[in-house]
Amino acid sequence: MLNLFRRTAVLTSVGAAGLLLLTACGGVGGDDDAGKGGDGEVASLTTPAADGGSASASADPDAGRPQIRLDSTNEEVNRLYDAWLACLKDHGAAEKYKRKPNDPSVLACKGKEPLNPPELDPSKNPDYSDDVREMVQCMKSHGIKALVYEGNWALETGDEMNRPHYDEYELQCQVKAFGEDK
Repeated sequence: MLNLFRRTAVLTSVGAAGLLLLTACGGVGGDDDAGKGGDGEVASLTTPAADGGSASASADPDAGRPQIRLDSTNEEVNRLYDAWLACLKDHGAAEKYKRKPNDPSVLACKGKEPLNPPELDPSKNPDYSDDVREMVQCMKSHGIKALVYEGNWALETGDEMNRPHYDEYELQCQVKAFGEDK
């Protein structure tokens, strides 16, 4: 079931809102600061503001967040999400699917929320539409019923994820279709 969390994250980043096939779950573990003596918070620089106070010098709100690579395995992705979910739980997060962006637990754990691969973001990938079509063709070449859906790739049914070697083929096709070294 942890592998489904990766697919949910990837498909969400691809914008497959029409795919309500996937669910997510998480445990504890990953690349958190638990064993390192850190408090898990992300440091930011401050500079004096014009009014004498201080202003944040961080230009990138995503700086320091863990980055999922295009070739990350399900296990690697699960570890990153496990660390984020553990942080949310430690900060008193309510039900996992009803959090609001300004929820204190979400704000406290923003630095641990994994970033999806930039190649899967249509606003950052000028070849996104072509890559989606290539992803679908690659999945079909492995006997997996995939399609282009509202400009994104999707599976015809959730049963496709139960095919032998699905995870392997999905990762292979994703790297082939969206990778820079095509």
